[in-house]
Amino acid sequence: MFFGFDLKEIFMFPVKDEEARKHFLIGCLISLAAMVIPVLPYFVLMGYAIVIARQVLNNESPRMVAWDKWDELFKDGIKIFGIRMIYSLPLIILTAPLFISSFVMPFLMDGSNGAEMSPLFSILMVVFAGTFCLIIPISIAVAIIVPAAELHAVEKNEFSAGFRVREWWQIFRANTGGFLAAFGIYYIASMILVFAVQILMVTIILACLLPFLIPALTMYLTLIMYVTIAQAYRDAKMKLAQAESMPLIEKA
Repeated sequence: MFFGFDLKEIFMFPVKDEEARKHFLIGCLISLAAMVIPVLPYFVLMGYAIVIARQVLNNESPRMVAWDKWDELFKDGIKIFGIRMIYSLPLIILTAPLFISSFVMPFLMDGSNGAEMSPLFSILMVVFAGTFCLIIPISIAVAIIVPAAELHAVEKNEFSAGFRVREWWQIFRANTGGFLAAFGIYYIASMILVFAVQILMVTIILACLLPFLIPALTMYLTLIMYVTIAQAYRDAKMKLAQAESMPLIEKA
């Protein structure tokens, strides 16, 4: 157990038996399709992860289920994607000038001499460094906090619930440690798998497997992320319920 998380169950449920592996393989194929069809398959993957997250919210153990009701999977995926994108707007606004500058800068340098561009280049480097100093903490905050908004929308089955900040912020505060632990589990799992992929890239033969492994890793990490945050959200709700019942017990 890690901060109340059963790591063995979390890491093994996508492939724990033949039935689970069959459904996991279907998810891998959908993730692979994203290499041909941009974005849309990811909506379905996120929608499927939400189905698993609902199991956790209902105090069930996570388990792989059949891929059906594709329209609902797609709608749920768009809903969650939309919430995350809207909360990520500050990051998008900050990073957009960096991408534009990195694209325009070579053309400016090509048409000017070094003496003219040196001051501008120095200013841009300072701006880049300052922007990255803002991007990193904001990215971490989004990764830790926004899942509470996403799961609130899932629980209420309302897109707008993701933006009722007072409601989901209370839930986040009730189990901040749990949400931090969920982020830590996902982050560490990601780093381990990325390291494993880098090892595979050492040899040409194993590197040929990357086009098939990356979709599998995407599917696997998506499931891990939403199962852990669903448990953090569920535990937060339980803590709030216990806190609300305490005054009644004291009065009795």
